[in-house]
Amino acid sequence: MSREWKYEIENSEPGVLTYRQAGTEFRFPWYEEDGEMVFVAWPTSKRIFLFAFGGWTVVPKKFSSNDHDRITAHVVQHFQKEGGHVRVLECPEGDEEGLQFRPELFECKGKASDFLNAAGFIWFSDYSSIDLLHEEFGLEVCGIQDDSNVEPIAGAMRDGFPHWHYSHVCLKNGERDPGWKFALHMFPRSCGCSPA
Repeated sequence: MSREWKYEIENSEPGVLTYRQAGTEFRFPWYEEDGEMVFVAWPTSKRIFLFAFGGWTVVPKKFSSNDHDRITAHVVQHFQKEGGHVRVLECPEGDEEGLQFRPELFECKGKASDFLNAAGFIWFSDYSSIDLLHEEFGLEVCGIQDDSNVEPIAGAMRDGFPHWHYSHVCLKNGERDPGWKFALHMFPRSCGCSPA
């Protein structure tokens, strides 16, 4: 008979669910949508507690099938005990990776435009477009001409979508929407998220 270690689940900061068990901590995206909790069953970071040094250390993120199944079951149980409805969102894997179409991103694009407008950024003046990233489940603000606007735009997007933990910035020249672009998304680029 195997002993199961006690676990803790915290959601003390927006968009982040922290799961700790046996000296290991995973951080997952989570959010509420239409009255239900959405748990994204793919961690964005992993840490272990080193007792000899008395602190947490970030380690390479290995997420086995056993970890996936155990943690997902615990999280679903946790929210159901609190009376909440839970939906589990999985990272695309295998043949599904390049075939993603997420219509809900159109609504997210509208919200992003509102967030940027509220932060004082004007479409066609401060940025040229907001593109959908279906595979990574996110958005990309393109054509940012003034490099001093990149970080404030990134901040407005992160505040609006705290459950999207991955981001990157690059400079794009000579193509459509030249200038800086900032991407924010839920799943890592080139997903390949399947548990080990």
